[in-house]
Amino acid sequence: MNYKNEIVCKNCGTKNFDFEYICKNCKAFLRNRIVNIDLGETLLRLIDSPSETFLKIKFSEHKNYIFFLLFFISIRFLILSRFFSVPFVFEPIKLNLPLLVIISFLITLIFFVIISLSIQKILLLLKVKARFRDILAVMTYSFLPNLFALFILFPIEMVFYGEYLFSNNPYPFQIKESIFYFLLSLETLCVLWSVFLFYVGIKEFTYSRIFSLIFSIIVWIVITLTLYWQSKIFLI
Repeated sequence: MNYKNEIVCKNCGTKNFDFEYICKNCKAFLRNRIVNIDLGETLLRLIDSPSETFLKIKFSEHKNYIFFLLFFISIRFLILSRFFSVPFVFEPIKLNLPLLVIISFLITLIFFVIISLSIQKILLLLKVKARFRDILAVMTYSFLPNLFALFILFPIEMVFYGEYLFSNNPYPFQIKESIFYFLLSLETLCVLWSVFLFYVGIKEFTYSRIFSLIFSIIVWIVITLTLYWQSKIFLI
């Protein structure tokens, strides 16, 4: 079977997969070796050169900070699921916060693993062979805008609304309406930015804009449904 992501060694003509940097036949270098992911550089480069940055993430030998990032993404997901529950919270379930964080992290980890494995299987149908860890890394780094929302927007929201941030009596927009809609716009932009980055990252595997767009839409629908399901179970 011929795969779309095969490259030909210029030295001996042997076909290799694009994620390999040394020819399996003659051991000649196929591309520059990328050992580690630089988190600071990646954060900056995702803004101006997301496609090039995801290639580096895809080809890096060590997928640095994956579990570190997934932990904070899980906290962000926990907060979002709490927002989902706001209209329905009247007698909230009492669960301690550390336990909620641990459970949310496990749900997030399982979710990312399942989605990455699913994408890997779908890519095979598209005649693209990809490594699971490459897909997981690209997917995880596409969620970096959510960390901006977690560390920048969420503290600002807490300053303005405090205990009423997750309240439905009154709702936050009933307290400071203009600030609420401004912060909501920024939250929405962070989500859209993540959707765009996920699309760009997956495109480095599929080599197709259409399939990448379909993947992005489906994954984010599944994320939304998962957060809604999580909100029903872990109301705090």
